[in-house]
Amino acid sequence: MENDNHKYQVVIVGGGPAGIATAITLHAKGIRCCVVEAHKKPFRKAGEAIPPNAKPLLKQLGILSLVEDEKHKAYYGNKSCWGSDQLEQKEFISDRLGHGFLLDRLHFETQLQTIYTSTNNKFYKGFKLKKVVSNDNEMLATIENDKKTIRLESQFIVDATGRKASVCRHLGIQKENLDSQFAITFNTKLSNGIPNEIIVEATKNGWWYVAPYAENEVTMMFFTLKALLPAKEKMTAFLKDELVQTIHLSKQIQNITISTYKIMPAGTSCLQIPFGENWLAVGDAAYSFDPISSYGITSALASGFYGGHAVADFLNGKQEVLDVYRYVVENAFQAYLQKLIAHYDLEKRWEHSYYWINRLALFNSEIR
Repeated sequence: MENDNHKYQVVIVGGGPAGIATAITLHAKGIRCCVVEAHKKPFRKAGEAIPPNAKPLLKQLGILSLVEDEKHKAYYGNKSCWGSDQLEQKEFISDRLGHGFLLDRLHFETQLQTIYTSTNNKFYKGFKLKKVVSNDNEMLATIENDKKTIRLESQFIVDATGRKASVCRHLGIQKENLDSQFAITFNTKLSNGIPNEIIVEATKNGWWYVAPYAENEVTMMFFTLKALLPAKEKMTAFLKDELVQTIHLSKQIQNITISTYKIMPAGTSCLQIPFGENWLAVGDAAYSFDPISSYGITSALASGFYGGHAVADFLNGKQEVLDVYRYVVENAFQAYLQKLIAHYDLEKRWEHSYYWINRLALFNSEIR
């Protein structure tokens, strides 16, 4: 295998929203960086909504025009059946910042990578992280694809690898999982379209999330605890039965076809400290949020923005900035936990079910 050596001020591992936000922030501050991304091409991820209050952040990052692209749709609110049998509408019409955006997620990922590519900083697409070593105030990262192995040398490394927090794991740092919630996600065609809105409905064993994907097609996600996940051969029947149990979704979505599905962690997790000697974590690598909070994409972009500023200032001799970054993201995480518990506490209809007993007991033990 061919071997190369490359030196940068900062290596960012992960080319999703958090990693790209970090990279374009560092570029704006005059810091030479590179991004390492395991996938050769952008791919569609879960998470479609950007609320109105994210607009100032998008403007700061210089990417507000991306979400105003015609492939993304105006997002005026959610419908939610949670805490009662009623389907309630929450609209953004009264929000001073106007509407939000329902993203074409694949297009958004492509847009972000195009923005980064335009900075002329190096983009290692299709390279997997194999090793990270801290060596005398220098970070050494080994990456490889099927043709070559490259050793990247840098003053600093940023973990933007999502929930798996790969850089942290290589450095021997583990995230703490606060709960064992998982998501089962699949797409299905509908005989009739649905509005440009997200629908959430709680059930005895968890809750559903439905969002438009394409014309007459939706993304459906069912969130439940690991202990309630059925065997693989029973999964389709389990999902169809859970949909039948809903009051409202079952009227709108019938005779679903589930050809393929994915199961992925969807609980809350965090690092005890989101930085260390010459490394920092952003996005889900630092804090992973319950999707009911709608923190996902916005939080990833925000932590990349603040993390990028912190790393740039640190490299310019301001030692205290990493502690400031920690203060900002930890406070945001604590505020998130308080809101999350309050939201789950609204649901009293299945107080004796396994899902709701464990959900509330676990979160209450974490916060009190």
